[in-house]
Amino acid sequence: MTAAPSPTPTPKTGHVPERTCVACRRRRAQGEFLRLSRDADGRWREQEGPRTGRGAYVCADSPACWAEKRLRRAFGAQAPVVSQTLLNRSTDLPRA
Repeated sequence: MTAAPSPTPTPKTGHVPERTCVACRRRRAQGEFLRLSRDADGRWREQEGPRTGRGAYVCADSPACWAEKRLRRAFGAQAPVVSQTLLNRSTDLPRA
């Protein structure tokens, strides 16, 4: 018996983690989101660096997702503060 020829190896593509926006429920690559998590004071803040604890993801390029009404499901009573934080962040970014 002769062995069947082995199939040509296909190049492996790296796994790209997907996340879901808490406002619009769109699934995208993790790098396309802003990650928010609670700090020690219980306030939601954008998290940079090492990720610890439970976080929520919001589309980074869609100000429509930053509207208070769309954030209520995930952030409840803190939705107005989170919305204002995200909107202020967008004005602080340098323009290209």
